[in-house]
Amino acid sequence: MSTDERPLLGRAPWTTAGALSAAQEELVDRVRRDWAGGAVGISPVDADGRLTGPFDLMAASPHVGRAVLEFARSFRHSALTAAERELVILVVAAHESTPYMWRGHEPVARRAGLTGAAVEAVGRRTVPQLPEPLAGIHAVSRRLCQAGDLDDSEFATAVARLGWPRLQEVVWLVGLYSALALALRVARSPLAEPEAER
Repeated sequence: MSTDERPLLGRAPWTTAGALSAAQEELVDRVRRDWAGGAVGISPVDADGRLTGPFDLMAASPHVGRAVLEFARSFRHSALTAAERELVILVVAAHESTPYMWRGHEPVARRAGLTGAAVEAVGRRTVPQLPEPLAGIHAVSRRLCQAGDLDDSEFATAVARLGWPRLQEVVWLVGLYSALALALRVARSPLAEPEAER
């Protein structure tokens, strides 16, 4: 089946709804192994075994998809806690109005310890009541989403609040999930089934 004959996932050809190359099959297997089964709140695999959302988009170019997955996976071993990582991702999801990302990470954020009130405030794009260092993580993430940078004063404050290595990780995480939000937006990728409904 050619790309033109595939069904659409949003407005993009649904890569994993047709014949796949060996590299694409390898990426699909990796997503099923590493990202399904509750790793995120939305199932990355539909009832027919096809990838959804950003996972299918990655399969279109599997060498890039592998790098993106590895980049995302690297944060599991970062200096940021699970709650801090999920807070950053929710800030990006709310700022970018990315429902797939929000629904995928909101339950993970709650399991990681973010309160319902904090999650709801982030979703409304307001400032939640958070203890340090979460308050600092939120402030930096929000500013990066809004301005794409930190001015000198904001940078100095962020380094003082978070430390240089942790600030760098926040910057890279905002960048990664902003890129994923961009890919989803360009493809008009629809929501998938919540993991709990699978």
